[in-house]
Amino acid sequence: MRKILFILAMVVSLSASVASAQQRCDSHHEDRSGYEHGDRHHRSPYFVSENKVFFDGREIKGASASSFSILRDGYAKDTWSVYYCGAKMDGASSNSFKVLGFGYAKDTWNVYFDAVKIEGASPDSFKVLRDGYAKDTWNTYYFGRKID
Repeated sequence: MRKILFILAMVVSLSASVASAQQRCDSHHEDRSGYEHGDRHHRSPYFVSENKVFFDGREIKGASASSFSILRDGYAKDTWSVYYCGAKMDGASSNSFKVLGFGYAKDTWNVYFDAVKIEGASPDSFKVLRDGYAKDTWNTYYFGRKID
């Protein structure tokens, strides 16, 4: 009986994790108060087979399975491209791309929040603080939006 209850608890927990990660990718810039990025680990909706890559059951056309890396916060990359929730991010550099946490990421030239470029943000000085806040040399940001 304990074994069955344990298995049931694990199934419910995994289902909640997948739903939480999927909600994040579905909502992009909606109210995010119910989802914490931080150091939580969720089962990824990405799946890499021998020669194909999938996100939430849909094939990602053009993704290289042999070099595909699943990152955090919905991000992933292969040798040539960066992906967010299964969609290719135009202009992002795979070589220098780094996930910073709380939905923030950067490459050599740009800073992103949920795959959207933050205009004017400095990648060299950009730092994630906590609870959705971040800063660079000149500005402070809250969930990707510059605040005064």
